[in-house]
Amino acid sequence: MCKPILHFISGKANRAFLPVFKLMRIGEALPNIFKKTYPVLEHGTQMLLAVSLLRFHQIDALPIGFKPRQKKKYAVFGFSCLAKLQETSPKDYGKFLEMPCEKASLELATVDVDDTIEDLLKVFQKTRFGFAWIESERLGGFASLRDLLELYKSGLIYTKMTMEQVASPIFSMPADSSLKTVLQEMFNHRYRRIFVSNEKSLVTDRRIISYIFSASRLTETTKKPEILLDVKLGDLDKMEPVPMDGRTSITKAALSMRDTAEECLICDKGVVTPWDLVMKPLIGGELVIKKS
Repeated sequence: MCKPILHFISGKANRAFLPVFKLMRIGEALPNIFKKTYPVLEHGTQMLLAVSLLRFHQIDALPIGFKPRQKKKYAVFGFSCLAKLQETSPKDYGKFLEMPCEKASLELATVDVDDTIEDLLKVFQKTRFGFAWIESERLGGFASLRDLLELYKSGLIYTKMTMEQVASPIFSMPADSSLKTVLQEMFNHRYRRIFVSNEKSLVTDRRIISYIFSASRLTETTKKPEILLDVKLGDLDKMEPVPMDGRTSITKAALSMRDTAEECLICDKGVVTPWDLVMKPLIGGELVIKKS
């Protein structure tokens, strides 16, 4: 097969004889987006039910009912629920559970199913948020950075970088840190994971939600809701991230991360998340996106 030749005239490339290569569309690259099922919150749903659904389904986001092609769409995220709780006065924690879920919602960036994977990555980069709503004429569904890890397996994205090149510094706090302080640090630094000092374990926003909104904790605080966050970091349910050699390729790391419950690996240079595996190579100009 003849190789395409690039001719330069007056400093510009003459592309008249070049074959046309197109970036892969989202619907082609991520065909399972519309097959995923999750609850949809009705407008006015109380926060207690919203966080209970997040806990039960072990998911990070729930859309609030909207019509196809509706201009603005919103969803409730575990992180946004904790942020709203952090803003709430302790004496009003009981009222927090009764407030409508819209109070803790965030606007979703919307991307058309016929847009390209590169378009989706640009949305993630612009919003600094690893979720977007993918929409077709009749269907809609979430796409997250975790979904994009599959593209390493299929070869639709590729990078020569290794884990140690994209790892983020570990942020840790003492086990006796109050949950209020932990949450404040999470929001200040936009972290979803906090390591426990002198331990190999960490706590995630999902685990914090599971603890403070558990039936036992809510029962315990029924008469004194102001003590809802009166707990130490070391008392929370913790997890240990999967350790890997820092020289491991990002492709191999991505395949390993797909099998973890809370998308977290660790190497000698720090912690690695889906953002590190996908967005850092993109931002650094090291991510190759396959064209069709």
